[in-house]
Amino acid sequence: MQCLKCGNDFDHLYECPVCSAAWRKTGKFNRIFTKVEDFLLDLFLGTMVLMVLMQILMRNLFQSGISGGDDLIRHLVLWVAFFGAGIATRSNSHVRIDVLTHLVKGRVSEYKDIVIHLFSFVICFILMIASCQFVFIEYQSQAYSQFLNLPVWTMEIVMPLGYLIIAFRFAQNSVSGFQKILREKKN
Repeated sequence: MQCLKCGNDFDHLYECPVCSAAWRKTGKFNRIFTKVEDFLLDLFLGTMVLMVLMQILMRNLFQSGISGGDDLIRHLVLWVAFFGAGIATRSNSHVRIDVLTHLVKGRVSEYKDIVIHLFSFVICFILMIASCQFVFIEYQSQAYSQFLNLPVWTMEIVMPLGYLIIAFRFAQNSVSGFQKILREKKN
């Protein structure tokens, strides 16, 4: 089998020995944060699937639906997308545009990932601030969803939270890349 995170080939094991050993060394906070992040993504994705199934069944069997269910599903897509993006950033398997890979050669190329991660951190931080402003505008509008009469801003709070998680992961990736370079230079 091949690990989806690092590409390592391994046999007869449940988890990749390279990634699992590296994961155990990341610290207690990171392990807890990772488990919470994975749990929330599973919860939101499961809730979204159940809501869609309930909507389909109720429309076909009872000619009705869950009031505000479509609105909740639309917002759950946001939650799943942002938590999924955080997990993709954590495992460094996110979509990237690598113009620098082709332009930078030599000794400088080992620092390109660090620069890219730091640049991505700054962009995500700016987007987090902009999304905070957007959520604040939604808060001021006092709009409510039909589903459980929830304020709309509570369902959109994932935008600044998601950008914060992604920015945190980019910062983590840049620090770990810098540590990797320092370890290689010592050896």
